[in-house]
Amino acid sequence: MQTSSSIVLDLDHTFDSESFHVLPNSNLSITFRFLRPGDQSEVKSLCVDWFPVEYPDKWYDDIVHNKKYFSLAACDVYTQQILGLIVATVLPLGSCNNEDRQILHKIFSLTTSVCYILILGVVKEYRRQGLANLLLENLLNTLARYETCKAVYLHVLYSNKSAIQFYQSKLFQYRTHLPYYYLIKGEHFDAYCFVRYINGGYPPFTLSDFLTNMWMRLTKASPCRLLNTLRYFLADRFLFLNTNKRLLSSSSSYKQLSRIV
Repeated sequence: MQTSSSIVLDLDHTFDSESFHVLPNSNLSITFRFLRPGDQSEVKSLCVDWFPVEYPDKWYDDIVHNKKYFSLAACDVYTQQILGLIVATVLPLGSCNNEDRQILHKIFSLTTSVCYILILGVVKEYRRQGLANLLLENLLNTLARYETCKAVYLHVLYSNKSAIQFYQSKLFQYRTHLPYYYLIKGEHFDAYCFVRYINGGYPPFTLSDFLTNMWMRLTKASPCRLLNTLRYFLADRFLFLNTNKRLLSSSSSYKQLSRIV
Protein backbone atom coordinates (compact mmCIF):
# COMPACT_ATOMS: atom_id res chain seq x y z
CA MET A 1 0.00 0.00 0.00
CA GLN A 2 1.34 3.40 -0.94
CA THR A 3 0.53 5.29 2.23
CA SER A 4 1.84 8.53 0.78
CA SER A 5 -1.30 8.73 -1.34
CA SER A 6 -3.70 8.26 1.55
CA ILE A 7 -6.58 10.68 2.08
CA VAL A 8 -6.74 12.70 5.27
CA LEU A 9 -9.97 12.22 7.23
CA ASP A 10 -11.42 15.16 9.13
CA LEU A 11 -11.66 13.12 12.31
CA ASP A 12 -12.42 16.03 14.64
CA HIS A 13 -15.83 16.44 13.01
CA THR A 14 -16.75 12.79 12.53
CA PHE A 15 -16.28 11.17 15.92
CA ASP A 16 -17.27 11.96 19.50
CA SER A 17 -14.12 11.21 21.48
CA GLU A 18 -15.97 11.73 24.76
CA SER A 19 -18.34 8.79 24.23
CA PHE A 20 -18.12 5.77 26.52
CA HIS A 21 -19.66 2.33 26.69
CA VAL A 22 -20.23 -0.30 29.38
CA LEU A 23 -19.35 -3.86 28.37
CA PRO A 24 -22.37 -6.02 29.35
CA ASN A 25 -20.43 -9.13 30.39
CA SER A 26 -17.96 -7.40 32.69
CA ASN A 27 -19.56 -4.05 33.57
CA LEU A 28 -16.29 -2.47 32.47
CA SER A 29 -16.61 1.14 31.39
CA ILE A 30 -14.59 2.05 28.31
CA THR A 31 -14.01 5.27 26.45
CA PHE A 32 -12.84 5.85 22.89
CA ARG A 33 -10.06 8.18 21.85
CA PHE A 34 -7.62 8.59 19.00
CA LEU A 35 -3.99 7.67 19.51
CA ARG A 36 -1.76 10.51 20.64
CA PRO A 37 1.99 11.12 21.09
CA GLY A 38 3.28 8.93 23.89
CA ASP A 39 1.13 5.91 22.96
CA GLN A 40 3.79 4.32 20.77
CA SER A 41 5.35 2.09 23.43
CA GLU A 42 2.00 0.74 24.68
CA VAL A 43 0.73 0.16 21.15
CA LYS A 44 3.94 -1.62 20.16
CA SER A 45 3.63 -3.98 23.15
CA LEU A 46 0.06 -4.80 22.15
CA CYS A 47 0.93 -5.44 18.51
CA VAL A 48 3.84 -7.70 19.49
CA ASP A 49 1.39 -9.73 21.57
CA TRP A 50 -1.40 -9.74 18.95
CA PHE A 51 0.37 -10.22 15.62
CA PRO A 52 3.26 -12.39 14.39
CA VAL A 53 4.40 -9.71 11.93
CA GLU A 54 6.90 -7.13 13.17
CA TYR A 55 6.21 -3.49 12.36
CA PRO A 56 9.04 -0.92 12.13
CA ASP A 57 9.24 1.79 14.79
CA LYS A 58 8.43 4.41 12.15
CA TRP A 59 5.03 2.75 11.67
CA TYR A 60 4.11 3.35 15.30
CA ASP A 61 5.12 7.00 14.97
CA ASP A 62 3.06 7.31 11.78
CA ILE A 63 -0.21 5.96 13.22
CA VAL A 64 0.12 8.26 16.24
CA HIS A 65 1.12 11.50 14.50
CA ASN A 66 -0.27 11.34 10.97
CA LYS A 67 -3.93 12.33 10.59
CA LYS A 68 -4.34 10.19 7.49
CA TYR A 69 -4.74 7.24 9.85
CA PHE A 70 -7.95 6.47 11.69
CA SER A 71 -6.24 5.21 14.86
CA LEU A 72 -8.96 4.65 17.43
CA ALA A 73 -8.35 3.09 20.84
CA ALA A 74 -10.82 1.67 23.34
CA CYS A 75 -9.55 2.44 26.84
CA ASP A 76 -10.50 1.65 30.41
CA VAL A 77 -12.26 4.76 31.73
CA TYR A 78 -10.34 4.74 35.01
CA THR A 79 -6.86 3.45 34.12
CA GLN A 80 -6.80 4.65 30.48
CA GLN A 81 -5.19 1.33 29.54
CA ILE A 82 -5.69 0.56 25.84
CA LEU A 83 -7.88 -2.54 25.60
CA GLY A 84 -8.55 -2.54 21.87
CA LEU A 85 -7.36 -0.73 18.77
CA ILE A 86 -8.29 -0.25 15.14
CA VAL A 87 -6.06 1.50 12.60
CA ALA A 88 -7.27 2.25 9.07
CA THR A 89 -6.55 4.64 6.23
CA VAL A 90 -8.49 5.91 3.22
CA LEU A 91 -6.73 6.00 -0.13
CA PRO A 92 -7.49 6.05 -3.88
CA LEU A 93 -8.01 2.64 -5.45
CA GLY A 94 -5.08 3.35 -7.76
CA SER A 95 -2.74 3.63 -4.77
CA CYS A 96 -3.59 0.13 -3.54
CA ASN A 97 -1.27 -2.78 -4.21
CA ASN A 98 -1.88 -4.32 -7.64
CA GLU A 99 -3.51 -7.42 -6.18
CA ASP A 100 -6.05 -5.27 -4.32
CA ARG A 101 -7.19 -3.08 -7.23
CA GLN A 102 -9.71 -5.73 -8.33
CA ILE A 103 -11.93 -5.36 -5.23
CA LEU A 104 -14.27 -2.94 -7.05
CA HIS A 105 -16.15 -3.32 -10.32
CA LYS A 106 -14.33 -1.76 -13.29
CA ILE A 107 -17.02 0.91 -13.52
CA PHE A 108 -15.27 2.59 -10.56
CA SER A 109 -12.20 4.62 -11.54
CA LEU A 110 -8.80 4.35 -9.89
CA THR A 111 -9.50 7.66 -8.12
CA THR A 112 -12.35 6.06 -6.16
CA SER A 113 -11.66 6.03 -2.42
CA VAL A 114 -11.38 2.80 -0.45
CA CYS A 115 -10.51 2.15 3.19
CA TYR A 116 -7.79 -0.28 4.25
CA ILE A 117 -7.83 -1.72 7.77
CA LEU A 118 -4.24 -2.18 8.88
CA ILE A 119 -4.92 -3.69 12.30
CA LEU A 120 -7.83 -4.58 14.57
CA GLY A 121 -7.00 -6.20 17.89
CA VAL A 122 -8.27 -6.62 21.44
CA VAL A 123 -6.45 -7.49 24.67
CA LYS A 124 -6.89 -11.21 25.33
CA GLU A 125 -8.75 -10.78 28.64
CA TYR A 126 -11.38 -8.56 27.00
CA ARG A 127 -12.13 -10.51 23.83
CA ARG A 128 -15.60 -11.83 23.00
CA GLN A 129 -17.20 -8.88 24.77
CA GLY A 130 -18.01 -6.76 21.73
CA LEU A 131 -14.98 -4.47 21.75
CA ALA A 132 -13.84 -5.36 18.24
CA ASN A 133 -17.39 -4.84 16.99
CA LEU A 134 -17.58 -1.39 18.62
CA LEU A 135 -14.26 -0.32 17.12
CA LEU A 136 -15.30 -1.51 13.66
CA GLU A 137 -18.70 0.20 13.96
CA ASN A 138 -17.03 3.51 14.82
CA LEU A 139 -14.92 3.25 11.68
CA LEU A 140 -17.89 2.34 9.49
CA ASN A 141 -19.98 5.17 10.95
CA THR A 142 -17.19 7.61 10.11
CA LEU A 143 -16.85 6.27 6.55
CA ALA A 144 -20.61 6.57 6.01
CA ARG A 145 -20.06 10.34 5.95
CA TYR A 146 -17.62 9.98 3.07
CA GLU A 147 -19.84 8.94 0.18
CA THR A 148 -16.89 8.65 -2.21
CA CYS A 149 -15.47 5.75 -0.17
CA LYS A 150 -16.93 2.60 -1.74
CA ALA A 151 -15.23 -0.30 0.07
CA VAL A 152 -13.45 -1.33 3.26
CA TYR A 153 -10.89 -4.09 2.85
CA LEU A 154 -8.22 -5.96 4.78
CA HIS A 155 -5.85 -8.90 4.65
CA VAL A 156 -5.99 -11.79 7.08
CA LEU A 157 -3.77 -14.82 7.60
CA TYR A 158 -5.38 -17.81 5.88
CA SER A 159 -5.28 -19.90 9.08
CA ASN A 160 -6.85 -17.24 11.32
CA LYS A 161 -10.30 -18.83 11.40
CA SER A 162 -11.65 -16.71 14.26
CA ALA A 163 -10.80 -13.46 12.46
CA ILE A 164 -12.29 -14.76 9.21
CA GLN A 165 -15.53 -15.72 10.99
CA PHE A 166 -15.65 -12.31 12.68
CA TYR A 167 -15.33 -10.38 9.42
CA GLN A 168 -17.79 -12.59 7.61
CA SER A 169 -20.30 -11.93 10.40
CA LYS A 170 -19.78 -8.21 9.72
CA LEU A 171 -20.69 -8.58 6.02
CA PHE A 172 -17.14 -8.72 4.69
CA GLN A 173 -16.84 -10.85 1.55
CA TYR A 174 -13.94 -13.03 0.52
CA ARG A 175 -12.33 -11.60 -2.63
CA THR A 176 -8.82 -12.86 -3.23
CA HIS A 177 -6.37 -15.54 -2.17
CA LEU A 178 -2.80 -14.21 -1.86
CA PRO A 179 -0.19 -16.99 -1.83
CA TYR A 180 3.04 -16.37 0.12
CA TYR A 181 1.79 -12.95 1.20
CA TYR A 182 3.27 -12.84 4.72
CA LEU A 183 6.81 -13.57 5.81
CA ILE A 184 6.77 -14.77 9.43
CA LYS A 185 9.98 -15.95 11.07
CA GLY A 186 11.49 -16.76 7.70
CA GLU A 187 8.49 -18.69 6.39
CA HIS A 188 5.89 -17.52 3.88
CA PHE A 189 2.17 -17.84 4.57
CA ASP A 190 -0.93 -17.23 2.44
CA ALA A 191 -3.43 -14.47 3.10
CA TYR A 192 -7.03 -13.76 2.14
CA CYS A 193 -8.46 -10.39 1.15
CA PHE A 194 -11.90 -9.56 2.57
CA VAL A 195 -14.04 -6.60 1.52
CA ARG A 196 -17.16 -4.87 2.82
CA TYR A 197 -18.92 -2.68 0.26
CA ILE A 198 -20.36 0.65 1.40
CA ASN A 199 -21.89 3.78 -0.08
CA GLY A 200 -23.04 2.01 -3.24
CA GLY A 201 -19.81 0.18 -4.01
CA TYR A 202 -19.96 -3.35 -5.42
CA PRO A 203 -17.51 -6.02 -6.61
CA PRO A 204 -16.69 -7.33 -10.08
CA PHE A 205 -18.58 -10.45 -11.10
CA THR A 206 -16.06 -13.21 -11.74
CA LEU A 207 -15.90 -16.96 -12.16
CA SER A 208 -14.94 -17.10 -8.50
CA ASP A 209 -18.20 -15.38 -7.55
CA PHE A 210 -20.19 -17.83 -9.66
CA LEU A 211 -18.53 -20.90 -8.15
CA THR A 212 -18.86 -19.51 -4.63
CA ASN A 213 -22.58 -18.86 -5.11
CA MET A 214 -23.08 -22.31 -6.58
CA TRP A 215 -21.24 -23.86 -3.66
CA MET A 216 -23.47 -22.04 -1.15
CA ARG A 217 -26.59 -23.32 -2.91
CA LEU A 218 -25.28 -26.89 -3.00
CA THR A 219 -24.33 -26.95 0.66
CA LYS A 220 -27.77 -25.72 1.65
CA ALA A 221 -29.40 -28.39 -0.50
CA SER A 222 -27.29 -31.44 0.40
CA PRO A 223 -23.97 -30.96 2.20
CA CYS A 224 -21.69 -34.00 2.13
CA ARG A 225 -18.04 -34.94 2.18
CA LEU A 226 -17.87 -35.25 -1.59
CA LEU A 227 -19.02 -31.67 -2.08
CA ASN A 228 -16.62 -30.50 0.57
CA THR A 229 -13.76 -32.17 -1.30
CA LEU A 230 -14.96 -30.59 -4.54
CA ARG A 231 -15.04 -27.19 -2.90
CA TYR A 232 -11.39 -27.29 -1.88
CA PHE A 233 -10.37 -28.71 -5.25
CA LEU A 234 -12.06 -25.83 -7.07
CA ALA A 235 -10.61 -23.31 -4.65
CA ASP A 236 -7.07 -24.56 -5.20
CA ARG A 237 -7.27 -25.20 -8.94
CA PHE A 238 -9.63 -22.58 -10.34
CA LEU A 239 -10.50 -19.74 -7.97
CA PHE A 240 -6.88 -18.77 -7.42
CA LEU A 241 -5.50 -19.71 -10.83
CA ASN A 242 -4.60 -16.15 -11.84
CA THR A 243 -3.15 -15.13 -8.49
CA ASN A 244 0.59 -14.47 -8.68
CA LYS A 245 2.89 -15.33 -5.83
CA ARG A 246 3.79 -12.25 -3.86
CA LEU A 247 6.73 -11.88 -1.52
CA LEU A 248 6.80 -9.53 1.41
CA SER A 249 6.98 -5.94 0.20
CA SER A 250 9.41 -3.29 1.34
CA SER A 251 9.18 -1.66 4.78
CA SER A 252 7.17 1.21 3.26
CA SER A 253 4.20 -1.12 2.86
CA TYR A 254 2.31 -1.99 6.03
CA LYS A 255 0.33 -5.24 6.11
CA GLN A 256 -2.48 -6.32 8.38
CA LEU A 257 -2.89 -9.52 10.36
CA SER A 258 -6.16 -9.31 12.27
CA ARG A 259 -6.54 -11.41 15.37
CA ILE A 260 -10.01 -11.57 16.88
CA VAL A 261 -10.29 -14.39 19.43
